Parts: sequence; structure tokens; C-alpha cells
Amino acid sequence: MEKFRAFAEFETFYGGFRPLTPYGRVYRETRRFFTGAAELKAEYDLTAAMSAFLAAGRLKADKLRFHLRNIPAVGLTPEALGGTPGLFLARKFLFNASEIFKLLPSPLRARFGARWESADLLALLNKGGSGEAFHIADAYDPELAAERAAITACDKTLKGLRERKFKALRERWGLDFSDRDFLVVEEKAAARFNGAPELFVEPFDGGHVTVKPVLGQDYMEAAAERDRRRGREQELEAAAVKRLAAAVHAQRKAIEGYMAAVERIDVAAERARLAAELGLSRPVLKKFHAPIRLTKARFLPLERRLAEGGLKYTPLTAVFTRRVNVIYGSNMGGKTVALKTLAFCQLLVQSGFFAPAAAFETCLFDAAAFIGGAEMETAGGLSSFGLEMNDFAAAHERLKSSNTLLLMDEFARTTNSEEAAALLSAILSDLGEKGSAVAFLATHFSGLEAGKGAASFKMRGFDTAAFNEYFSGKPACGLDEKLRMINRFMRYELLDGAGGAEARDAIKIAGILGVAKGIIRKAQEFMEGKE
Repeated sequence: MEKFRAFAEFETFYGGFRPLTPYGRVYRETRRFFTGAAELKAEYDLTAAMSAFLAAGRLKADKLRFHLRNIPAVGLTPEALGGTPGLFLARKFLFNASEIFKLLPSPLRARFGARWESADLLALLNKGGSGEAFHIADAYDPELAAERAAITACDKTLKGLRERKFKALRERWGLDFSDRDFLVVEEKAAARFNGAPELFVEPFDGGHVTVKPVLGQDYMEAAAERDRRRGREQELEAAAVKRLAAAVHAQRKAIEGYMAAVERIDVAAERARLAAELGLSRPVLKKFHAPIRLTKARFLPLERRLAEGGLKYTPLTAVFTRRVNVIYGSNMGGKTVALKTLAFCQLLVQSGFFAPAAAFETCLFDAAAFIGGAEMETAGGLSSFGLEMNDFAAAHERLKSSNTLLLMDEFARTTNSEEAAALLSAILSDLGEKGSAVAFLATHFSGLEAGKGAASFKMRGFDTAAFNEYFSGKPACGLDEKLRMINRFMRYELLDGAGGAEARDAIKIAGILGVAKGIIRKAQEFMEGKE
């Protein structure tokens, strides 16, 4: 699928799709676009099954979310498993995966491919700690346990030697080396230490010296013994790490299977969450080319923005039985939103999500393109018109090899109206002859020759009578209130059989937005004169 130009709202919606595991994020970042009905049916079945599971019990749903949130990315290469951090992540992954699998009933585990067969490996790794801790425990090697016991004995011996030495130095010289390696003493006061074998004195600065305790031969031998045993401990720890890494690596295939199962569970859980939170419904898929039916379909980003502003949102209900469809309407009349609602639903459905509609029936496309729109940016030195033509040419070429959903918003609006109408009429006629094309054009041009096979629609538009009744005698208002009025009196229903009728709402909207009454009156006179 070519990424939809001028369709950042789809990415905005995906921002609300936040799988909790690193494996779910892989899915999100790849933006999968399914073109096979069997694949999509399997995805929908998993979402439906997960929805039923989550709705059955809040406690299990919360536990599932907790373990998904805590499952880490884990590397299975020798480098990743070559130390305790890598082994800790492996243990944490296995623990949370096992808890996730236990939460799911057996039939659901089978559907997600969640087959657990690593109890012995997890038990082995659990010897190194629980929770957020892991270390190479004594239980991994009896010799390691013996070395650590010997090191502990060395530490005890060294501590006793130091304490006895420091006690003797306090009693004889009044020096307290507790928690200190040396003391700084005035040079004159230190003269009395000259020749003391248990003290080492050396210059510090012009008036001071440092005084260090001489711990003796017994201490040095005990310290050397500890160093030797510590070296052996490190060798044994490294050997234990190597054995544990080998044990993990031996189950690499199984662990990779867990990763895949966790991703499927995670993605299905997030899809189910969105379906519940946003009121999404399972779509009905038909073979190409089948009619596209939308019942109370919602363009979620706009619905959210209007709700935040306290404005009414009108869902889209429509049936498109033809392959070429032209939507006429005035500026701000809802044409673009109608296109985006259709595109939004189609993108979600072919990405494995349920649809934001009471019902959505559609067919699948191999590719899709959204051309035009107010957000369109120029690129490579092309004008807006040039960029539209370049994008259309690319989409048109694709029709030779794939079924394509082509949506054009105010296409060719930046050139003169006469040539634009001719170009649009030719394009619509051509697309009507292409069996692989399903096309939608939103335009304010009238009188297009779309061909016999095309269908025409019109946005109902502005309710002038209701507006005049409301606005009569009302004082001037600010922009927010003007937008509210447009929202209140613009009827966003899509009417069938427009026949290319020309939209006549622009002058009314210009007046609401503050264009001088004299200009509005003259514009109306010009229109009446033309008619």
C-alpha cells in the first residue's frame, strides 16, 4: 500500500494503538496492510475471541495487561546471553509469558499458538532470583558455593585482623583508622611516629604528612588468598553463565514461538481494547468489486476534535454500488470528511482493526491512494497541480496490475475551472473503463461528465431557512461562535443522485465568517444576474 498522502489522521489514530510489549510495537511500526480475506478473517477472529475474554472478567483482564506491560525484549544471540543482564531478561520474559499463557483458557491459547514447554528452563533460571533481581546463585554449582564460603571466611579473617590492628594503634598512638585508609597529621606532631614499624609515614604537603597502618604479613597473606579465590569465583560464574546461556539457546525455537504468540496476544488485546473504547464493529468482507456500505461511520480524529470543542458530529451513512463515485458539495460542506471517513474505515479494516461504524461492508484492495486535500504539500519543485498529476499518474499505472482504491479530494482545484472540469471528466470516464479501479472524487465543480456507469452524490449542505430563523436579530459574534453556527446549520448527510447539481453555500458561509454585508449582497446580485 502506498502511504496515504495528506492523511496524517490515520497516523494520529495509530498513536492510540499502543501494544504493551516490544513485540506488539513491531507490528505497529510495520503498519501491516492485509490484502487477503483469509488472513483478515483470522485477525478478526482473534480480536473477537480476545474481546470476549476481556469482557468476561476484570481481574484476568488487568492481570493480562500487567504481564504484557512487564514483558521485555530478549535477545537470543550468544552476545545477548553472555552475561547476567541477558539471562535476567530471558528469565523475565519466560516468567511473564508463562503467566500470560496461564491466564488464557486452553482453546484461546491454542488459537494464539501459545504452547508452553519451558517449565524446566524457567525453574533453572529462577534459581538466580525472582522479581527484578537475578544473579549467579550458589545453587548453580557446588564448587562455586564452596569458593564463596571460603571468600566469606577470608573476609571474616581480614576484618578481625584489621580490628585488632586498629585497636592496638588507638591504644598506643591515639590514632583512629576506623573507616579510613590513612590520616593527615601535622608534621611536628608526627615526629613521635619515627621508627614505628606498624605505621607508614610519607609527606603530604609543606606542613603535613600522611600516616597509614601497616597491617602485617598475616593480613597480606589473607588478602592474597581472598584474591585467588575471587578469581576462581569469577571463572566459575562465567562457566555457569555459559551453561545457562546454552540452556536458553537450546530452547531458542520454542522461545521464538512464545515471542510470536505474545505479539499476537498483545495486538489482539489492544485491538479489543480499542473496539470496546471506541465502539468499533467487525466489518463484513465481500469479493471485489462489491458495494461499499457504511452505517453511521465515524472519522475518529474529527469526532474527537469536535467533542473537545462541544460541537456536533454527524456520522456517515451511505451505499456505494458503482466503481466511480462523485461527491459534490460546497466548501465546508463535509465532502472531504466523507472521503476521509471511507478511507479511514478501509485502512483500519485492512490493517486488521474493526471499523468505527455501526456496520461496514466492503471489499479488499491491493493498493490505495489519497490524492489532493488542503494539507497537500509541494515536493521536488512541483506545484500543487503538478504533484497531483504525478500522484495520479502513479496510481493510474498501478491499475494495470492491482485493484486500487483511489480517492481524490478537490482534484485539479488549483488550475482554471474550464480545464479542470475537462480533465476531471476525462479521468472519470477513463476510470469507469478500468475494472480494477474504485474511485471517489470530492469536488465543488459542477456539470462533470462522469460517464454512464458513475454515481453522483451531494452533501445536503447549509440549512438556510433554519439559519435565518436562528440568526434573525442576533448580535455579532466571534469566530468560535461563527464556526459553531456553521456546524449547527450545515447538514452533513450524503444524498444520492445529485446529478452534478452545483453547490451554492459559499456566499452564505462567507457572510457568517465576517465578509462585509455589502460584498455579500453584490455577490448575490451577480449570481442572480448570471442565472
